[in-house]
Amino acid sequence: MYLRSFSLLALGAATASAFRDTSPFFLASTSEILANSAHIKTSPALLDDLSSKLSACPSDYYVIASQPGVHSSDFTTRKSAPRLGAKMTGQDKAIRSTVMVNEVAGVLESKRIQDVLERECGAQSTVVDGSSGSYPADFGAEPRVIVVDFPVLPLGSGRSQQLSDNDGLLADIIERIPSSKKYTLLYTTSPREYEGSASGIYHSESNPYDDPVHQELKRDYSTYASGDDSSSQSLFQEYQYLTPGIFMGLLASFFCLSILYVGFSALSSLQVPYAAFEKDHSSSVQKKQQ
Repeated sequence: MYLRSFSLLALGAATASAFRDTSPFFLASTSEILANSAHIKTSPALLDDLSSKLSACPSDYYVIASQPGVHSSDFTTRKSAPRLGAKMTGQDKAIRSTVMVNEVAGVLESKRIQDVLERECGAQSTVVDGSSGSYPADFGAEPRVIVVDFPVLPLGSGRSQQLSDNDGLLADIIERIPSSKKYTLLYTTSPREYEGSASGIYHSESNPYDDPVHQELKRDYSTYASGDDSSSQSLFQEYQYLTPGIFMGLLASFFCLSILYVGFSALSSLQVPYAAFEKDHSSSVQKKQQ
């Protein structure tokens, strides 16, 4: 579990602002769900993981809360969603499984999760309008999917208060579930629009693979000139000739050549007289005379 002191996301403000087209995801369950948390994940990959885990129907009730227009930075304070934070940080002793994804690239649609539960578990659905604040006193027999649709958070000063109010409404709905029954809370979000952005976030309907992750991998051709101007660019702007590996190889070769040069220079500087290789006959003559 990532957090013990409440901050739903263990991210600083600088890290949280690095991904403006992502939003968090939270799962808390009183059942044993073997799933791992992650820092960043795409919405299709997260949907596949949830589908494989939820197809086993681990709980009796499933609460799917949809909160559009949020960002990871909205959950970095204690007052943002205290009841949700209690479930994610181990303060709620009834919770046995938690999953948290700090940054979900793309939009994880709650309707897709609802369809999986209805198809695989035969669950009936009850939709609650989060903007009205009203919900039925009895949600019926299990298995049951309770879909809570919250309105988009405002961009002004009432943003944190609205998120806290939504958190309180979600806690009240969960309290209506019988204590003897198991439940799974899935808190889905969608990215917020920032002030000063004209177009916000665009999601293409014609191409299902055109999500924010693929957009980051596309080459930006706007910086390249059109026509004959592109041929006049320097080759050093197109290619990298001196890589770190080549530089390290050249540096090692320089040291090796320097050592060899010093060795050969030392050998060539040795001076031995020619008389050192001639036999000394005077000593043998003296021995014979004796």
